[in-house]
Amino acid sequence: MNLKRYVVLPMMAAALFGCAQHESDDTAKIMTVNVGPELVDCVGVGPMKCMVVDGNYFYDQIDGFEFESGSEYTLKIKRTQRFTPENAPADASLYRYELIEVLEKR
Repeated sequence: MNLKRYVVLPMMAAALFGCAQHESDDTAKIMTVNVGPELVDCVGVGPMKCMVVDGNYFYDQIDGFEFESGSEYTLKIKRTQRFTPENAPADASLYRYELIEVLEKR
């Protein structure tokens, strides 16, 4: 009986951890985007400077990416959902962005 407990408990824990990891992978999306050469004035929570990504103001940051004014970029990034839409704070982005690779800098 004790041996069964020592075998079943770790297996159940491994199954639960595996499910949790799978859920976060479901929200990840690999994207290729184009970043414009200048930061522009925009208003989020307050006045700020935004990158222009695929022709639209981009209010977030891309972790691992260092923007240099005057250069245009093509990037491969990973977008991961940080919150469920129902639980997202009003002043926070629903997504987290992470640089995978700078495909082109011109």
